[in-house]
Amino acid sequence: MDISKLKKVELEITSDCNAACPGCARTQNLDILRINSFTEQDVRRMFPNPDHIRNTKFKLCGVLGDPAFNPECLGIADYITSNGGYCQLSTNGAIQSADWWRQLGEISKRTGLLDVNFCIDGHEETNHVYRVNTVWKVLERNIAAYTDAGGIGTWIFIVFDHNEYELDAARDHAARIGLNFATRTGMRNSYHDWVAQIKKKENKKVVVKEKTITTTGSKEHTKKKHVEKLDAFIKNDDKTAEETQRIVSSIKCKYIHEGEIYIAADQTVWPCCFLHDSAFKNKENIVEKLAEYSTGWNSLKHHSLEEILNHEWFDKILEESWNPEHNKHLTRCIRTCAYNKAYHNEIKFEEKK
Repeated sequence: MDISKLKKVELEITSDCNAACPGCARTQNLDILRINSFTEQDVRRMFPNPDHIRNTKFKLCGVLGDPAFNPECLGIADYITSNGGYCQLSTNGAIQSADWWRQLGEISKRTGLLDVNFCIDGHEETNHVYRVNTVWKVLERNIAAYTDAGGIGTWIFIVFDHNEYELDAARDHAARIGLNFATRTGMRNSYHDWVAQIKKKENKKVVVKEKTITTTGSKEHTKKKHVEKLDAFIKNDDKTAEETQRIVSSIKCKYIHEGEIYIAADQTVWPCCFLHDSAFKNKENIVEKLAEYSTGWNSLKHHSLEEILNHEWFDKILEESWNPEHNKHLTRCIRTCAYNKAYHNEIKFEEKK
C-alpha cells in the first residue's frame, strides 16, 4: 500500500493506564505487560511529511493503554491537527488535570479536527464497576473542563446488566454538557462474564470486593450467532472448499479493504488492533509463524512506515493467509473480520437532545 493512500491510523501512544477494566488485555496479562509510550518526536519521525497526515484520521486508542495517560498526548494531538489530520482520542477521562483537559478542548475548538470518545460505562453509581480505579469526581471535573473550553466529543456507554438503570442519567448529563451520546456493545462482553476487583474503604481499611459483570438479553451483540458459526467453522477439520471460499471472501480487512493500520505502543505496525492483541498474547503462535522475518521487520524503530507496508507479509501474504491451509494462517482474521466484520463493536449514536 502506498502510504499516501492510508485513510486511518490507530496509534496506541501508550500501553499505560490508570484503570483496571476486567475485560482489558492489559488487566488480564500484567505478567507480560511492558510499558511503552510514544513521544511527540516519535510521531514526527513516523509521519514527517504533512501530506501523509492531511485528511487522514488518527485514532489515539489501542489495546493496552489510555492515550490521556501519555504525558506528551497534547503535543501529539497538536502536531496531527496542525498538519490537517483528524485526531480522535478514546479515553476513560479520569486522568490528568482540569487544565490539561481545558487545553485539549481548546485544540478541538480552534481546529475543528479533534474529538474525544469518553468511555464512561455508567454514571456516578456504576461507572467504577467496570472502569475499575476511576474516580467519578475527577472524571466529572475533566469532561466539564473539556466541553467548557469548546471541545467536541461523545459519551460512549457500554450497557451491562448492572448499569442499565443509569442510562437516562448518563444521557441527561451528556446533553447538559454538550456531548453526543452513544451506546456500545462488544462481542467479548456477550461471550464472557468479567470479574472486577473493586477497592472500597471499610472501617478505615481498604478492602477488595469482587463484582461479576454480565451482559444478557437485548444487551448482547446482535451478531453473536454469526461469530458462533465462525467458531464452528474454525474448529471443523473437514472444511469444504466451497465453505472456505464463502467464509474467506466475506472477510472485510481494515488494512486491505479500508486503508487502515495500527501502530502499537512498542512501535510495531499491524493491520489492525486484533492482530496486535494476538502478538501481545502470542495467540495462534503468531510469533513463531512470523519468526522467519528479521528482528524488527515491522518496527518503526528500525524501518520507515513505507518500508514496512512494502514488506511481503503486508503486501501479499496477509491476504493469502486467510486460507486455513496457508502455513501462516491466523484464525483471528476469520473470527474477527469474516461475515463483513460481524465480530466488531456495535455503536449506536443517539440524536443530540
